[in-house]
Amino acid sequence: MLQTIEDASPKKSGGLHYAFIICLGGFLTQFIVLSAQRLPALTLESIRQALDVSYAEIGLITSIYMVFYAGLSFAWGMAADKFGTRKAIVAACSLAAVGAIAFGFLAPLGLIPAIVTWSITGCGTAGLLMAILPKIVSRWFAPNKRGMGMSLITPGANFSAIILGIVTPVIIASMGWEMSYVIFGIIYAAIAVFIAVFFREGPEEKGLAPYGAPAGVQAAPAPKMEETKAAEAKGNGQSAIVRVLKMPITWHFGLFYIIYQVGYMAASQYYVASIQSVGFTLAQASLGITWAGVLTILTELVLGQLSDRMERKNIMAFMVALNAVFGFGYYFYLTGTADPSLIVCYIFVAIITASTGVITVIMTAAGEYYDDDIRATGTGVVGTINIVGRYLGPWIAGLMIDATGVVGNSFLIVGIAMAIAAVIAVLMPRKRAKKNA
Repeated sequence: MLQTIEDASPKKSGGLHYAFIICLGGFLTQFIVLSAQRLPALTLESIRQALDVSYAEIGLITSIYMVFYAGLSFAWGMAADKFGTRKAIVAACSLAAVGAIAFGFLAPLGLIPAIVTWSITGCGTAGLLMAILPKIVSRWFAPNKRGMGMSLITPGANFSAIILGIVTPVIIASMGWEMSYVIFGIIYAAIAVFIAVFFREGPEEKGLAPYGAPAGVQAAPAPKMEETKAAEAKGNGQSAIVRVLKMPITWHFGLFYIIYQVGYMAASQYYVASIQSVGFTLAQASLGITWAGVLTILTELVLGQLSDRMERKNIMAFMVALNAVFGFGYYFYLTGTADPSLIVCYIFVAIITASTGVITVIMTAAGEYYDDDIRATGTGVVGTINIVGRYLGPWIAGLMIDATGVVGNSFLIVGIAMAIAAVIAVLMPRKRAKKNA
């Protein structure tokens, strides 16, 4: 929320705008999100042997985690709108830390303690992606700089993936898989402390205008309780969640996100397996994901800033359509080539993965469709709706692979889902950020 004044807020001579400290905190939350998702995959075999359970049983740890991770996004959004983004995000980081540390100590006792403790981490990470970040960015960055702000935050996820692949095997080899969870849990706790100390609700608390705001503009003070109640009264006394659920954009954006997640999950679950299925080793296949992660970070940085100059929904549609084209291309290459090249597989995987860097634009765009007082609730609801796609993607692709015996068929699902999602994105309402909003 911006207001024009005769004298802009106190001028700061040089130095880094505090919005970039906020971005650093957001970047660290994304480190938590993806490392928590990927850590079980790196330790799965060790855990399975330690607990003496089947693959189906060990899969429950991550499956139930994902239910909480995707399913509680709306609750964290409501909490952020009611109690403040800083309190909510500190609580989310703390819960993720408690769950990870508890998993390290209690998972060796049996499958049930493992499922319960990792579900606690899922409850925490649910508040660290779609629910709260769009609201934080919308307060600290002027409308024409929000894409850039988000692009500085989301690479934290891919950065964590790179660090995870290097550090975790060393920890496991020297101290055991249990300590890998304890160590990452301690890191999560340190991030919670950083955010508790340095995060602020908005630039007005630091006597600043949002980054990128024109001269003579500053952030309007954060609404007081009385003003919040007045806003609710203006909305016929309806709660934030009811107002959000009544908005057509919630279901339009939610449908886009469901279909997008079907394609995203069908790809991410079978990247490595697709390369292995045509005769390459696990080490060779995994290296492709590492390079793809680096390229994705660069894509996020570029797309975020590009979306500040163009209609965000158009960038979403273009990048998702690009994903569809290369999804189809990879499917035809894997199923129609007698002796696939490792380099060509790398190229397809890298471009498909990098195009998912559009998440920067997706999160920024979603936040701009809601007023500030219900923004976190709105994006949180959209984040929760996508649990349908997260579940259906691997399942549908798995059915296709089981029926045909060809892993590459997963990318036919990717192509179809992304093509449909691109059309849905094109049909979204225009929401071009104005430079002087």
